[in-house]
Amino acid sequence: MTMLELTNLCKTYKEFSLGPVDLKLEAGTAHGLIGANGAGKSTMFRCIMGVVRRDQGLIKVNGNYADQSSGGWKQSIGYVGDYTAFYDHLPAAKNLQMLSAYYENWSNEVVQTLASRFDLNLSQQVKNYSTGQRTKLAIICALAHKPPLLLLDEPSIGLDPVSRDLLMEILFEEMQKEDLTLLYSTHHVSEIEQLADRLIVIDQGRILRHEDKEHLAANWRKITFRYDGELGEIPNQVSVKIQGTEFEVISNNCQSTIWYLEKLGAESVQSNRISTEQICVQILKHQVRRTS
Repeated sequence: MTMLELTNLCKTYKEFSLGPVDLKLEAGTAHGLIGANGAGKSTMFRCIMGVVRRDQGLIKVNGNYADQSSGGWKQSIGYVGDYTAFYDHLPAAKNLQMLSAYYENWSNEVVQTLASRFDLNLSQQVKNYSTGQRTKLAIICALAHKPPLLLLDEPSIGLDPVSRDLLMEILFEEMQKEDLTLLYSTHHVSEIEQLADRLIVIDQGRILRHEDKEHLAANWRKITFRYDGELGEIPNQVSVKIQGTEFEVISNNCQSTIWYLEKLGAESVQSNRISTEQICVQILKHQVRRTS
């Protein structure tokens, strides 16, 4: 079952355009949305949530069209954006109580459990919260109604290292239930690397890659070799470093590259894994080189 579907989604501002974006997230899967600041991650989330009006395109959430005619589809989403508005003069508990009226599956037990784990005092007025405490409250709001789709837009901003680790622990527990679909936006790949099944790389408002994490790790490699002669164009080469007869190539299809080098007669051909973060950086760098 498809939990989130974006078709030809576009949003244009004076100096930035998102899209067209086509994306499908299957139920029960975790996706990391990777991109630099300004790549379009937050704009995509805002369009999905209806916070900003999209210029064109269709959005379906849990089989229902997400439009302005009704807000019922939002029942399926838990959302942490780049800013969550609260009534600052009210205690956090009162904010949660008011919000609970909008959700059929709201669970006060989930609220109390998460507040305890985050060591968050819900009797305190929100205006006295730190940035990290506001983030914790937003996370509690997103999870309290047990949504099948969780959209997290850089949720670790403002969290201390212990709280970030706790957030990952909670998300791992939620994903074990196999009825949650996660889209987690970040520009730090290591943050989501262990949790995500698939990675979505976005740059300048366009999706460059949406691939299985293990598939990327298996195909992208650093290949070193020695060769004294004319190399020609190496298949699937993304980048190359040369020092005399010593070469270091990043390939997005290591088997094809190694086959070519061995056929050519290159010596000491070795293949080494690179981190998922390095892969994403290479994808983004390659895009910059293509468009410059």
